[in-house]
Amino acid sequence: MLLRQGALKRNLTAEQVQADWKTLGLNEEKASYFADQWKKYAPVLMRQILEINQLVDMEWKFGVTAGSSELNKVGGTFLQLKLVITKGSKTENVYIELTLPQFYNFLHEMERVKNSLECFS
Repeated sequence: MLLRQGALKRNLTAEQVQADWKTLGLNEEKASYFADQWKKYAPVLMRQILEINQLVDMEWKFGVTAGSSELNKVGGTFLQLKLVITKGSKTENVYIELTLPQFYNFLHEMERVKNSLECFS
């Protein structure tokens, strides 16, 4: 279960999954079987995950810290995000506050997700 979740999160290829199984001690035949299954079912699993947790709306606010008890935080920039996500039949608000470097890392990850989705379309 953890290997599957990690493989989906990291968008691993069937060959990478096979190598991971071998590293964990599975013989060549079984590792190859799991790699074939991964190649066959990974796109379906990815679509199911995306259908369950779908981003519906997003709001953002950009801010600058004007005062703080910590001098090094004054003048620091941050971004507040409100993500509206559907989980089944209900929606959930997720609030995130990011520094500028964290935001750029988040943006990079979202671009990776977009590229992965385009591969499955």
